[in-house]
Amino acid sequence: MIDELKIMDWLVHGGHQYEFFKTGPQFYCSKLDGDPPAEGDFGRPIFSSLSARVSLDREVELSRGIYDLIMIRAGVSPGRYNKFRKRSNAPGIATIQTVGRHPDSNFPLPKWAKCVVWNSKICMDNNYKNLPGRHHFYIPHGFDPVEFKKKDLKKNGRVLTVASVFRKRGSKLGFADWKHVSNTLRNCDLAGHGDEDLSESIGTFPMPKLCNIYNRYSVFLNTTTRSAMPRSRGEALMCGMAVVTTNNYGINQYLKDGHDCLFADNKEDMIKKVNLLLDNKSLSLEIGNNARNSAKKYFNINTYISRWEEVFAKALS
Repeated sequence: MIDELKIMDWLVHGGHQYEFFKTGPQFYCSKLDGDPPAEGDFGRPIFSSLSARVSLDREVELSRGIYDLIMIRAGVSPGRYNKFRKRSNAPGIATIQTVGRHPDSNFPLPKWAKCVVWNSKICMDNNYKNLPGRHHFYIPHGFDPVEFKKKDLKKNGRVLTVASVFRKRGSKLGFADWKHVSNTLRNCDLAGHGDEDLSESIGTFPMPKLCNIYNRYSVFLNTTTRSAMPRSRGEALMCGMAVVTTNNYGINQYLKDGHDCLFADNKEDMIKKVNLLLDNKSLSLEIGNNARNSAKKYFNINTYISRWEEVFAKALS
């Protein structure tokens, strides 16, 4: 039974792991520095909605437990798993997001890692042969359409981007293009942590306040260049926003330009597409409605959970 599984994990990205903690098992979680996570570390209301399924503690305390599975996360050195494996001898599941040409060189996997989960099919197809002897799965983000809902709120005529530590991760997230668009249009705002030094920053918000913010903005702009499936874009789609986004890492397998989004791969085209949506409210509404329908079809929490159930079963087989 899935709900009887005990899984050891580390909090790497609270937003990304929010849905993962909904998959059913009992999770035991520490931060990368070994301290227990606090509510603010998740960026989501983890305590109110998932507290019964997620136990938060220091790594040294969690190492005394016995687990069915151990998650392998970027940022956890291989030697730190030994104390958990010594007691449990549990198989591992690794998660890999956007990677370079040789993933094993920048994310070494222990031999006991039975499964590898990718959030980009293109990355998986290009790299899985470098990690032989494992079972590979592709699972994009999944969102709850009840939590990320479309609301009938008055639009503010402005452009929203959600990206954390934007400037520092600029080469992956397209910061230079976004900054050009922001300086040109003068109507762009940025939500996320680690961006307080940017004049456009409006701070960090938990749900459901974040959901309200998505619904108040007229356009969502995603400028990522090397981030396979940015979570914020999926949230914006599920909230029915009119989205302008770069077209990379196979997003055109799910979205169609002019139907449920507008694709733009350079800064001048971004400005053109954003202005088109701001000037044409009926087009913006149509694309937003189609965006939510596509998100419910391709990025639904139920599909996400069922795919993870397959991973758990394969890892334990």
